[in-house]
Amino acid sequence: MGKGLKKLNPTSSVSQTSISLTGTAVPGALDRHTGISGFNQEQYSRARVICVGAGGLISNIAPALVRKGIGSITLLDPDEVEASNLNRQRFYVEDVGQNKAIALARHLQRECTFPTRITALALSIEKAIGIGANFDCDVAICGVDNNRARITAAEHFRSRRIPVIFVAVSAQADHGYAFVQGSSGPCFGCLFPDASEDQTFPCPGAPAMSDILQLIGAVGVYAVDTVISERCRDWQYRDVWLPNASMDGARAVFVRNDCPLDITHQ
Repeated sequence: MGKGLKKLNPTSSVSQTSISLTGTAVPGALDRHTGISGFNQEQYSRARVICVGAGGLISNIAPALVRKGIGSITLLDPDEVEASNLNRQRFYVEDVGQNKAIALARHLQRECTFPTRITALALSIEKAIGIGANFDCDVAICGVDNNRARITAAEHFRSRRIPVIFVAVSAQADHGYAFVQGSSGPCFGCLFPDASEDQTFPCPGAPAMSDILQLIGAVGVYAVDTVISERCRDWQYRDVWLPNASMDGARAVFVRNDCPLDITHQ
């Protein structure tokens, strides 16, 4: 837990700011991973992941990670569950009004196949950094809906030489992408140089559907595997378009000499 954060009982009220839980091992649940090229279960089950956001994308990514036996997962999100989230996020009627990170953490505990350590903080990434929360991890996943938080994640994790995977979907729910920012090399600002000037927040009220979230979530989960194990990946940026497969793409990203972010690329 980070400095200044009180560890509260999981049965505490909605006003709590953090929660810590542990999953349960299920004998034989991970046996089918044996033989998958490049996948190392022992390495995977030692890995630590931080998820920035606990909404549509992360609520598709996080359950897959705990079912695959990730070692630990931390969720950051200051928002509360709304009724409009229930069509596409890992929440239920009884979660409405609860903090998203804490509600998702409770659901993840039931989905575990391994004694995964689950931590949830009802904070934005900016506030978590400000209070000195523990950001030790092997990879971060940024699944928020605004560029201000994406840039904060890009700069903070690069300063710590931690890879971060950015996932996002379009407002029309027909397109999405995943971008892997490594511990060095091209960053989020190299790919999207105009993002630093964008301070808009698409939600609440932006159109969203479960199909594109599940698809891009799966791409994000695979990207996590490639960072913490030996699964193959020859791309840094991958995008998928539901209406037209010919628009799908996967490519390398290169360092921009005029990158607007305050980031080392070495």
